[in-house]
Amino acid sequence: MASITARKPITPTTLTANELADFLVEQATPLRALFQSGNPDTQTGSMVVHDGAMELAKALRAGEIAPVVAQVRLIGINRRAAHYCVRTLTAHRSA
Repeated sequence: MASITARKPITPTTLTANELADFLVEQATPLRALFQSGNPDTQTGSMVVHDGAMELAKALRAGEIAPVVAQVRLIGINRRAAHYCVRTLTAHRSA
C-alpha cells in the first residue's frame, strides 16, 4: 500500500527577483570554502548546491524565471543538499 504524504504549501517570498538572487548568492558563497574538503560527499554536495544556487540567481537576474518558480527549484536543490549533508538555502529572510 502506498503511503500518502502531505506536502507543505509554498509560502511565496516577499523578495523581488533581484533581492532573491542576491540573497541566494549570499547564502551559497560560503560553500566555496568546502570545495576542497577532505570529505568527498561534502565536496560534491557543496559544489552541487553552490552551482544550483548560482544558476538560479543568474536566471532571476535575467528575468527568465519568477521568484516563486525559483522557490520550487530551490526545493530540489535543498533535497540534494540534505542528501550530501550540506546546508540548505532559503528564499525568506528572517525577520
